[in-house]
Amino acid sequence: MSENSTIYKVRIIGYCELGESETLAKLHAEGPDSLRNLRGEYALVIETNNEIFIIISPLGAMSYFYTVQNGKLYHSDKLVEIIAQSGLGWEWDWRALGDVCNLDHLMEDLSLHQHIKKVPSGSVLHFKDGKLKLESRLWIDSIEPGKPDPDEALNVLNDETSYWAGDNPCISLSGGLDSRVILSSLLKQGIRPHLMTRGHDKAFDVIVARQIAAKFGLKLDVIKINLDDFITHASDISALTNGSMSARHWHSYLYPQKAGLDKSSTLYVGALGEFVRAYPFDYGFLTKIASVFPEQPLHYFWNKNLRRLWSFTDEELEGLAPEFRAQLDLNGRRERSRRLVKFCHHKLLSGGSRWFLEQRNPNFAGIGAKMYLASTNWVSPFHSTKWIEHVWRLGDRWKLGSNWHRYAVQKNFPELLEFQEKKGAAEGRILPRAPLLYWTSMRQRVPYKQDNNLAGDWYRSDIISQFLIDNSDEISDIINLATVNKVHASHVSGNDRTRVLGFLLSMIYWKMEVKKASRS
Repeated sequence: MSENSTIYKVRIIGYCELGESETLAKLHAEGPDSLRNLRGEYALVIETNNEIFIIISPLGAMSYFYTVQNGKLYHSDKLVEIIAQSGLGWEWDWRALGDVCNLDHLMEDLSLHQHIKKVPSGSVLHFKDGKLKLESRLWIDSIEPGKPDPDEALNVLNDETSYWAGDNPCISLSGGLDSRVILSSLLKQGIRPHLMTRGHDKAFDVIVARQIAAKFGLKLDVIKINLDDFITHASDISALTNGSMSARHWHSYLYPQKAGLDKSSTLYVGALGEFVRAYPFDYGFLTKIASVFPEQPLHYFWNKNLRRLWSFTDEELEGLAPEFRAQLDLNGRRERSRRLVKFCHHKLLSGGSRWFLEQRNPNFAGIGAKMYLASTNWVSPFHSTKWIEHVWRLGDRWKLGSNWHRYAVQKNFPELLEFQEKKGAAEGRILPRAPLLYWTSMRQRVPYKQDNNLAGDWYRSDIISQFLIDNSDEISDIINLATVNKVHASHVSGNDRTRVLGFLLSMIYWKMEVKKASRS
């Protein structure tokens, strides 16, 4: 390629240490592989009239999609744009649809469209003269063995936090430990952020955030989201999230917008903090015992959770399209469980961390990041590959019971231990180490009140009832109208069907967006 005679277009999605001109200069000087592991969380798109590079950062939170049709590459972070440009008709990827319904997120590099795929994490995609080359790397596999060092992990996190702070740092603050660690990092370094939280006055997150704001004299905005906000922005959210985020999780789009944040603000979110919290297998010594022979415990855990997260009754399954029903019946759930075990690399503690990093984080938290990025500059310090490298080496005692998080707060800004933690064992404070049997209900002495079930109330409203009546035919290719009505009637009568209704609403809005794209 000739740098002097070729016109390049550069697009950066997410946040990256290099700007557009610096990115292009590095491409010419060192090649596309040099752009794979920059500081930040990003997708880079560099194209000329006959050549395209798409480069995804190692953790892959910025989803970007592509398809090759008739020798031409169509690509975008929005599926509706690919559909409009390529002329593809809609074809469900039934496995992906089953994942979204059962797990609340996609897995692997799938999209809801059978012929549109996601560029994998840590990839360089090159397209020229009708030929596509895709090279991907799993970040974890590149980490060299080394001495566990919790202090160096903390130093790296603190450096990452200060690096992105800018002139107007904000934190999405909850009562959990992830956001508490980020706040401790900023306060240690003399950075006083603007705090944000959401919920009603008696919600645990709101109570704790107000206590912290009052103690340290920090500005706090408490955001309340209502049904009108949901209705007003539903189409935009659906297009942005590519249909893969349940409507009950759309608050990540509404929340910063209602707070009045803009692109001059850095919004810190605690995404991926779970990587060093033994999620989802944080059961103390029971996990250690089960790790000796992990295969059976893994299958038991995932089968149990897929049953718990099951959306449709046996009778309702009969109202689904056969291809969709096959994803959610007993055999479909067993196959999904087998895939989840594979994504854990057949290991328990380290395997759960890998599943979270490689599957849930890019396909769930990454979609949340896109919603935040619609109005502000989203940043998660836990998305630093250097931090991932250091905490990957830590022993289990640092991860079980969120002990590294407790240590980080204590080292950075111990005054923050004086405020309650979510489901904590000690009232009014965070313990510096997790107590014995911390995972059991008898040790979680403080009730956790939140308003995540606002969606449940909204879905009983006349507005949503009428919307379902008027628009359920949009998804007649996956579920019949009688079954939609049956699910909604069950919810109105007092059963909690929030999960399945959130899924159905997101699918209705999604098919509306697909229809618009097909007409354009």
